[in-house]
Amino acid sequence: MKKQLLSFMVITLVGTSFNAIGQMDHSKMNHGKKMEMNKSGRKSIDAKTKKEVLKVLKLNEQVHSSFFDYDGKKVEANAKALNDAIKSISNADIAKLLKFSTTKLDAIKDSNERASNDQAYHLVSMALIHIVNTYDVGSEYNAYSCPMVKKKWLQNSKKMAKVHNPYAPNMPHCGGQDTSY
Repeated sequence: MKKQLLSFMVITLVGTSFNAIGQMDHSKMNHGKKMEMNKSGRKSIDAKTKKEVLKVLKLNEQVHSSFFDYDGKKVEANAKALNDAIKSISNADIAKLLKFSTTKLDAIKDSNERASNDQAYHLVSMALIHIVNTYDVGSEYNAYSCPMVKKKWLQNSKKMAKVHNPYAPNMPHCGGQDTSY
């Protein structure tokens, strides 16, 4: 009887950590942190943090634009402004997720080959995509990718409904939207 009761308790405890389709429900395993997920499955953030992240995403639009119409001087200047905004994020978790991006943004220079700057921007974009996919920052920004150049970027879908691939000047509208918030 004790074994059956113990088995029942273990199954009940484990079962509460799995959702209806059998996947682990990490929101129930918060390790002491309050994690509020909205209906899109993204974490809610406070108004100050959201404002800071949206500033970063807005500055990223300028970097994206300078890559789309490649101008090395603008790329470098916009990368620096984006880097400064990332460094001013006060939320420790988000700042930590974007720390590596600051080194990649520092590496973007007018004097570099475009391919080098493209690769650095791709890595920054991957981090920003992770932020947008993890935290609820609204519905303006979505992830895009191009299978030809095998790179991803973040784009303001409200301003630009058409794909604007910053990495492929010979095929600027190649790729597709990966997320839809």
